[in-house]
Amino acid sequence: MIGGPIRIDGIAPNTQIAPEKSHGKAPERSEEVLTKDQVTLSEAAKNIARLMVEVSNLPDIRTDRVEELKNAINSGTYEIRGSEIAGKIIKEALVDKLV
Repeated sequence: MIGGPIRIDGIAPNTQIAPEKSHGKAPERSEEVLTKDQVTLSEAAKNIARLMVEVSNLPDIRTDRVEELKNAINSGTYEIRGSEIAGKIIKEALVDKLV
């Protein structure tokens, strides 16, 4: 039997795998360990981290694109295609259902 007998009316202590108790103070170490934990990142991980910093520095609003659209609307040259808008609405609805 692994771990010894088990009593039906309760739990019996498992003396075979119980840690030995030391009496007195802990033994002294004969040599000091001088190693330190180290982490090494792959080049791909470094590139991802760098790109994440660059992306976080980009503005949320592309002012050049906003100005371009404003000018097109004001001049009456901005064309809206209903089929493209409908397609994007359907696509978003499907994506939302899957998530």
